[in-house]
Amino acid sequence: MRIDAEAEAVLREVEASSKGRPAPRNAAETLAQARSDTASLKRFSAAPPSSVRTESTETPGRGGHSIPLRLYRAPNARHVLLWLHGGGAIAGSLDTHEAPLMALAERTGRVVVSVGYRLAPEARYPAQHEDCLDAARFVAGTLVASGETWAIGGDSIGGLYATATARRLRDEGFATPPEAQVLLYPNTDLRDHKTYPSLTENEGRIMTRRSLGYEADQSVPRHADRLSPDASPVLAADLAGLPRCFLATCEADPLRDEGEAYGARLREAGVALEHRRYDGMIHAFLQMNGRIARADALMDDIAAFLRPGAT
Repeated sequence: MRIDAEAEAVLREVEASSKGRPAPRNAAETLAQARSDTASLKRFSAAPPSSVRTESTETPGRGGHSIPLRLYRAPNARHVLLWLHGGGAIAGSLDTHEAPLMALAERTGRVVVSVGYRLAPEARYPAQHEDCLDAARFVAGTLVASGETWAIGGDSIGGLYATATARRLRDEGFATPPEAQVLLYPNTDLRDHKTYPSLTENEGRIMTRRSLGYEADQSVPRHADRLSPDASPVLAADLAGLPRCFLATCEADPLRDEGEAYGARLREAGVALEHRRYDGMIHAFLQMNGRIARADALMDDIAAFLRPGAT
């Protein structure tokens, strides 16, 4: 494959920043390094648009904790997009995704609500799923104005949480379910010993098989739990009735094939699917809109998909 030149430059910079770095000496340093690596992707984000207002609120989690929410509101924004950030369940935050989500709010004309769900290993499966579901119920019941709709989306592991949350809302017969889902280069299969070709073809491009295994060990330590459709949506028995879906995969992404396998399952179940594979593109490029021009095209594609009346 031919990797996009701007994406290749990002990969070279990421690789250069890790050279000569001392290996972590213990579990705490390993986790800190993983979180630092994820946070460092912020340097590739463009400056946020000045027209978008930021608001903070929270909702109670079922464990008695508070789930922080951050709202990004463009002028005359209508409808809501609930967003679940990536980071492998162990990293990522409201802050790491703020600039690109502000840009997405401006591009879509929606109120984008970012969810600060709990991270592993401090909180393990199903804590992240619970927080995302609790936040979705709150947003749908409190922040979606009368006559408006809402969509749910996420990038990387956040895409997994988005589609798992949509399925849970479907199963419980939630009164105001999302009308659309946006899944960007999602994890969809946390099983051990996966054999998707893209894992080998794209080894080391933002992530490795070892780093993916480490994330799964921290967030879903019981291997039997990884067979659950919540942890591995590609294994769900019934996907019929889920909201229409925009699925983005990247040619040069280790997660490409499992994302596309899930897309095939959605299509087989009769879910309206718009799938776009971005040739030459790498994982997490939504966050790299300051360095990779095609991130703007991705935002345009999402905005077109979410436009009222789009199918």
